[in-house]
Amino acid sequence: MTADTEVASRAAGRRAGGRGTAPHRPGGPAPRARSWLYLGPATISLAVWVYGPLVFTGVLSFLHWNLVSDHPSWAGLGNYARLVDQPEFPHAAWHTLLYAVGILPFATVVPMALAIMLWKKPGAVSTGYRALLFLPVVLAPVANAIAWQFILDPLQGAANGLLQDAGFGPRNWLGDPATALPVIVLITAAKVVGLNLLLFGAALASLDRRTLEAARLEGATEWETTRFVVVPQLRRTAVLLGLLSLVVVWPWIFTNVAVLTQGGPNGATDNVYYRLYTYAFTFFDAGTASAAAIVISLAFAVLLGAYAVLGRRRADPGPGSGPAGSGPGPAGARPERGRSHASV
Repeated sequence: MTADTEVASRAAGRRAGGRGTAPHRPGGPAPRARSWLYLGPATISLAVWVYGPLVFTGVLSFLHWNLVSDHPSWAGLGNYARLVDQPEFPHAAWHTLLYAVGILPFATVVPMALAIMLWKKPGAVSTGYRALLFLPVVLAPVANAIAWQFILDPLQGAANGLLQDAGFGPRNWLGDPATALPVIVLITAAKVVGLNLLLFGAALASLDRRTLEAARLEGATEWETTRFVVVPQLRRTAVLLGLLSLVVVWPWIFTNVAVLTQGGPNGATDNVYYRLYTYAFTFFDAGTASAAAIVISLAFAVLLGAYAVLGRRRADPGPGSGPAGSGPGPAGARPERGRSHASV
């Protein structure tokens, strides 16, 4: 059957009431149903285990409930007002900001520098250093915190033993408000550095080798190549890892605070996550704890939304902008090749 005959038969079928057989189109009802069948389990799991508890927490933030009573009472915005009125939560929010500022260099600058140094010296020694630096990541957080508790013991800890050998007096690292929060940051930073070192190493493996070779052929030194070629290509990775670290680091900080200081001394290591835990499981105030959880979720939503907007603005070059080195005209249009031959 020729193509003209097939087209004519289909048109006749449509004129006869749609009795003609339509060809199967990719992306039609059957493939779409199959795709939803594949996505169904993950979607249901996400709705049940993520969005369901989030909605329940939002509802609970408007109620008074002590986790025991069968009849919670309506609180309205009272739980949110209590967060502002009580000095503990703003104090914890300020310390949370200090934690974030302290963690950021260990999430970006330090692992990037270590990854570049190990990348420049490949071999068994470099692999051994990577494994050693990644070791804190695989340690159980509670076991890691207990080990640091022994190391920082003010009477028999190894840290004070080293200080005394160097001629300095012992310090109560976790009992002094001036040192407790920095010590928690440094303990947590060991995990952050080890994890982000691995991710920076993956980013370095995908660098554009042509730009590196071009810089070396132009006579650039090793420092100039690192500063002007390698680091700019890792900038987006650093921003992304810094943002993700601020999202995933809080369970580690919470564990270290819960095991080592319990928010002390005098609230010096308190943060919004430990404060939320205190509201819920020390004071049995589920409504205020849920309000704190909603405030934390909204803060992270704003942070992620700002990152998405900035990323979209960087990706869009704007009207009339073309590739680098292109002249005026739409998208830097190049002159057509072969025009001179045609004119001849």
